Amino acid sequence: MVVWRRTVLSVMAGAAFATAAEAALPPQFQRAKELTAVIDAAAGVLGARPIESVYRVEDDLYRVETAGCVLDVRIEGLPMPQGMVGPRRFKAVPGEPECQ
Repeated sequence: MVVWRRTVLSVMAGAAFATAAEAALPPQFQRAKELTAVIDAAAGVLGARPIESVYRVEDDLYRVETAGCVLDVRIEGLPMPQGMVGPRRFKAVPGEPECQ
């Protein structure tokens, strides 16, 4: 009986840790999702100007450059639905472009 209880507790603890570990994407995949969202948001603001570079300025802030414009795009976290786990939910929010 004692062995059975230990086994059940071990399985439950393992499941709890596995759920927490699955809550976030690995960093390289999270960054890829952020970059895709940043490029999509920037393309909507910059129109026909081709994007030449995108770089990370700081946590949750990216700078997008074209031949004559610079645009900052901020990543804003969104709340998770109650009781849900998974990758970080966010939206990319473009600022105002600074064009020459």
